[in-house]
Amino acid sequence: MKKVLFTGATGLLGKYFLANVPPGYEVIGTYNSNLRARKKFFLRLDITSKRKTGLLIKGVKPDIVVHAASIGSVDYCELHEKEANEVNVKGTINVVEACRLAGAKLIFISSNAVYDGENPPYSEDSPRKPLDEYGRTKVKGENIVSTSGLPYNIVRLMTMYGWPPPDGRGNPVSWMIDEILNKRKINVVDDIYNNHLYAGSASEALWSIIERGKPNEVYNVSGKDCITRFELAKKVADVFSLDSSLINPVKSDFFKNIAPRPKNTCFNTEKIEKEFKIRPLGVIEGLSLMKNE
Repeated sequence: MKKVLFTGATGLLGKYFLANVPPGYEVIGTYNSNLRARKKFFLRLDITSKRKTGLLIKGVKPDIVVHAASIGSVDYCELHEKEANEVNVKGTINVVEACRLAGAKLIFISSNAVYDGENPPYSEDSPRKPLDEYGRTKVKGENIVSTSGLPYNIVRLMTMYGWPPPDGRGNPVSWMIDEILNKRKINVVDDIYNNHLYAGSASEALWSIIERGKPNEVYNVSGKDCITRFELAKKVADVFSLDSSLINPVKSDFFKNIAPRPKNTCFNTEKIEKEFKIRPLGVIEGLSLMKNE
């Protein structure tokens, strides 16, 4: 029985990861503040504390640590640069040092935000040029992990969708469904492209990497369809039988975002397709699975 410690397990990825544990594995999740009713199922961990991180990982004695805990709001990171680096960078240093002492392999969860969106599609060896502070913290985290001397994998995930856990942060699709069900008109950008990733597919890919991933490799994981957020919204309306007249296309400059957004960070997924025989899902397939959960 291999033991996996998953930091930040109360997020969207953690929910699907914990729901699909294969035989032969035990998973222990951590939380910091995003949990109320289910605390008894998780261990509390503040990754900004070197001492607490070291003690918890030493006590759990995991074979593998999946490090997903971070501040994931792009605009919040832009406004709170010091805090973003404290959690996303220093926290990663603390996890790396604790893994070294425990003899654990590390899986670092990164993001499409490491790219500037100017030269898609992005493969694992494409130049990293983040436009925002969140992306910069992820690049720093990747560098810390890749030079740590630990056995590791870096897994870059595209923007995900799925049903969020209780008290969990929403995602583009859950937000769209909620707004349209409440008869609110939504403005959705039609000039920013992603191949949006169903969280169930992200979990499947992550387990494949844990079980069969080559040491010290980077993997880009995404869905199949490279489409705009507006096109995504129209497909959400189709699959969930929602009123598409409430969806209004706008340009990205319509929103006064604090952090700049890359125009197109769609991934090239040939590596995971060949290595793990993973077939990235189209948006309709992923939304249909979400609907049937």
